[in-house]
Amino acid sequence: MMTVKELVFGSDEITPKQENLRQLIMYPFAGVFTALANFVSFVIMDLIITESIDISFFGHAYDASLLIKQLVSWVVTIVTAHYTNRLFVFRSHGNYFLELLGFAAARLLSFFLIEVSLFSFMVYWVESHMGLEQRTVLFSIFGFKCTCLYVIKIVSNCVLILMNYIMSKWVVFKARNKRGKSEEIIEDD
Repeated sequence: MMTVKELVFGSDEITPKQENLRQLIMYPFAGVFTALANFVSFVIMDLIITESIDISFFGHAYDASLLIKQLVSWVVTIVTAHYTNRLFVFRSHGNYFLELLGFAAARLLSFFLIEVSLFSFMVYWVESHMGLEQRTVLFSIFGFKCTCLYVIKIVSNCVLILMNYIMSKWVVFKARNKRGKSEEIIEDD
């Protein structure tokens, strides 16, 4: 049985099976915190940049202000996600700089696949097939007006969290941790 402290911070005393369970429990908490940072920074940018910046891309009109908002929220997310994943989820002790580069590269891939491509497709689909404008208010909670754009952002964040977990678990932190453990064993000899 794990204690709360072991669940949050991990321990060398827990079994590998318990560690996997701990990571599965902690990742959604870190993911929610990261998604919240992503969403809040996007909303702040949306409140700051209120004008459209229309450009033509492959014959289609596109609002470049969306890309700017997505990019700023992505940078905030990278910093938040790397810190929470390294410290609380995967308890990594690998080379910080190499891990951050791998983490950013994986997140760059998810940025283009999810935050630009999927997000843009969903905005296009909602506008063209459902006839709803980005700024259409769907509901209001305590004075906060939730628009179509914000719902799309939440849906794309859910897909993003799943993709980022897979990349973090099996690519970024796993490879670094194995390398870090190998280096520690060599140094101890």
